[in-house]
Formats: sequence, structure tokens, C-alpha cells
Amino acid sequence: MHVALHSAPVGFFRSKPPYPNSELFRLVQKAAYLGFKCFQIGPLWTLDKIEAKGLKRALDHYSLEANVHVGGLYDAVKFATTEKEYLRAKSEIHTGIELCRAISSSLVSIHPPFSLAKEFESSTLLSKARTRFFKLVSDELETASDMGINVALESFCYHPFIFSGLPDFMQFVSRFSSNKLGVLLETGHLFNAGFSVDEAISMFKNVLFDVHVHDAKVRKDYAEATHLPIGLGTMDFKHLIRQLEKVGYDGWLTLEIDGNERQIIESKLFLENLLEKTS
Repeated sequence: MHVALHSAPVGFFRSKPPYPNSELFRLVQKAAYLGFKCFQIGPLWTLDKIEAKGLKRALDHYSLEANVHVGGLYDAVKFATTEKEYLRAKSEIHTGIELCRAISSSLVSIHPPFSLAKEFESSTLLSKARTRFFKLVSDELETASDMGINVALESFCYHPFIFSGLPDFMQFVSRFSSNKLGVLLETGHLFNAGFSVDEAISMFKNVLFDVHVHDAKVRKDYAEATHLPIGLGTMDFKHLIRQLEKVGYDGWLTLEIDGNERQIIESKLFLENLLEKTS
């Protein structure tokens, strides 16, 4: 396994999103300076239109392997009922796939749609959102596959998203070829929401394409209890790595923390030391 960087150090960006290419390229340089060999670009909605050739030159210059995280905050109700939201999601995912091709990456990850309401207005509306999402993923998988690019669906499998638990999420993923659509395992958010990360690893073991890592606590206020530097939450990372090794995972542990430069380096070194001890 390799430790990758997804988040910028706190206070790194000098502007507000969408961040310009100059700041993205500076973040690439920072990732290399911090000792990372792997870098996840995104979420794309926070970035201005990316100059792909310049980005590839920067990645190549610093010998950074990269993948693309579209992210995407898609309103499930609007997604189900309007063409505008559906086409917005389609455009963002397609942009992520095209960016992968341009920088010679083989993985793009996406979010499922979500609803801000406590409950969906009707089961019919939820069903329509899921049906349209299936069509969208099917269409974009064909595009990605033609370019040799895999797609990972981030494991948001609980309210406010359109899935209701790990089995429901896995059933959706299983409708596609396992060498085209896989899972981006979001360990911190699953832990925060009270799910068994062990169960998720076991369930997704054959389709694990990436793993997001950050410390977390089991609290209702997920904004305050997730994306913590390692050591500020209550997750057992030694156990996490053992479980990933148990199922043969050999991909990225992608740091997604809200921390300063020191906390990012400390989290990276902590994970790398665990990997050395368990190897």
C-alpha cells in the first residue's frame, strides 16, 4: 500500500474555490515536497477548469502518480426530476474521465446523489433517482472503459445519500463489471456513521479501488468529527491496515484530512510506519 495525499494543508490556498490552476500546480509541488509519491486531484468542483497539459507536466516533473476525484454534490431530488441536474452530474463525471485520460491516470472516483431532506418525498422519487444514476454510471463507464479508465463509487451508503446500508450499496455496484466499477472506501465517514469498517472491507474486498483515510469520532456532527488528523479521533488504524492486508488490498491509503502541514506529515509517517510493521 502507498500513502497518497488528497487534502491541502490548512491555509494553503490563497483564494476561495474554484481555485485557479496556479494554486493546483503549487499543491502538486507541495505534495512532492512533503514526500508523497501519489496524489489525488480534486474534488473537481473546487477547482477552476484545469489546464491538463500543464498539470501533467507538473506531475511528471515531481514523479507523482495521480488519480482524479470528481466528488460531486448532486441533489438527488433535482437529479431525479430535472435534466439540468442530471446533465450537470454527467458533465462533471465526464470531465473527470477526460482529465484522467489527459494525465495518463487510470482511476476516477465519484459520489452518489444525496438529499438534504430528512426523508425522500416518496419511494417513487428515490427509485427514479437510483434508476437515473444507474443509467448515468452505465453511460460513463462505457466512455471510461474505452479509455482504459476505471471508476470508483465512494461508499456513501446512508442518509442523506440514495443508498440504505452496505448491502444495498454493494448490490448497486455488483450490477456492473468488477473491472470497470469499484469502490472508493470512505473509512472515516463509515466509522462516524456507526458502520463496521471491517464489514465494509470484507464486502468490498474484490472491488476496492481506493481508500480514503482520516481519523474520526462517532458523533452526530460529522463536520466536526471527521477529516481529523490521525490521533485526534478514535479509529484503530493498526487494525484497519491489518484488515486491508487480510483481503489483499495493495492500493492507496489516500489522506483526506483537515490539518496543517505538520499534521499531514505526522499522519503520513504514522501510516507508513504501520505499513512497515505489518509487512
